[in-house]
Amino acid sequence: MSGSADPAPGIVILGAPRSGTTLLRRLLNAHPNIACPPETFLLGGAARFLHEERFAHGLRIGVLLGLGYAGFDEDEVLTRLREFAFGFLRDHARAQGKPRWAEKTAFNAFHVPAIRRLCQGHVRFICIHRHGLDVVPSLGELVQKTGGYVDELHAYIRRYPEPYEAYARAWIDIAAALKELADEDELALEITYEQLTQDPEATLRRVLDFVEEPWDDGLIARALGDDSGVGFGDWKTYGRATIDRSSVERWRALPLPVRSTLARLCNPTLERLGYEPVPIIEPRAGESEDDARRRYEFGLMLQRMKREKAARESSD
Repeated sequence: MSGSADPAPGIVILGAPRSGTTLLRRLLNAHPNIACPPETFLLGGAARFLHEERFAHGLRIGVLLGLGYAGFDEDEVLTRLREFAFGFLRDHARAQGKPRWAEKTAFNAFHVPAIRRLCQGHVRFICIHRHGLDVVPSLGELVQKTGGYVDELHAYIRRYPEPYEAYARAWIDIAAALKELADEDELALEITYEQLTQDPEATLRRVLDFVEEPWDDGLIARALGDDSGVGFGDWKTYGRATIDRSSVERWRALPLPVRSTLARLCNPTLERLGYEPVPIIEPRAGESEDDARRRYEFGLMLQRMKREKAARESSD
């Protein structure tokens, strides 16, 4: 496929941060027909452009409404904004000598409704899920490595001061938005990080078939051997020469009270996505609420100490 005759030649990867989006980006970018640059933040920026606020009595304030008063209808504004964002991606693909572009920025997943509004019908979406209880500690590592919270994640921290709960709530919202997109749009495909790491070739063949591109026998090896154009993304995938499953089911190492607390939050969404629910360990018989809380806090402290030790070892 050249991409020129396709009404939706663009490819947009959507997934919660730490869900395998960078790995999928590298694999697609290695295809001779697809150029997927490091994180551009283009679509997240466009989503912010479309942000609206509501005041008393339902009064809306935002760009679309404001430009509407100036004589520009919504379709025209979306068309211009879409062309602005897509233009950069098309130019990047041309510079790479490739006919099609793909875009991956993990934090786009916090803006799925606005990105759908802008892109639906004009791109093919690849929605990648990962087990929520694996995403939560991995997000904790991301925050530790970067030294702070991006705005989208900080909004959850303000609402849920316990970080792991905040990360879980963010994952739940993202997973629900991606599931809704995949269920409602025939130009959206769902895969999982677990599928991608267990059988990379079969999963990637499925993705390429969906975007109507041919399989390339050297694709995976070529992708893993190319560490150029790292940009902002998951540093872990660039440090590995193979696709492995060492991060799958890492939730089993969480302290039991932490695991049970997260399972209560995440199990309904996990089951909706096709994952098995995580067993919930009820408080011990005769244990008071204060005892349970102290045990939970002790588990958190141990987990924090493990993360700090791993960080020290990785920096040595």
